[in-house]
Amino acid sequence: MLLSYWGGEAIYWKHCEGTPELAARLGSLGTPAIVTALLDFTAPGVGAHRVFPSLVHVLVGEALSYEAADADVLYRAPISPQRIESIVFPGHPAYDQFPELPGN
Repeated sequence: MLLSYWGGEAIYWKHCEGTPELAARLGSLGTPAIVTALLDFTAPGVGAHRVFPSLVHVLVGEALSYEAADADVLYRAPISPQRIESIVFPGHPAYDQFPELPGN
């Protein structure tokens, strides 16, 4: 179960409501990072890939200046190292442009 999810939030999210001390400890492990990957939504996974809201809504909303252009992605296929474009950490300009992220 632990390695079937990628990212700190996915690892500790189930513990956030039950034990605040455990959630804080799990959330403090590791180094925050932004990982940029090329996702192939036609790749078979362990179930259907999902994007919430849909990419159409995100792109149209951004074009019309409604809300921030972001979405949650549930990607259920392996991501090969060749499909990783970048990994940035606090202190890098690409990370620091998001002041609400941990480490900023």
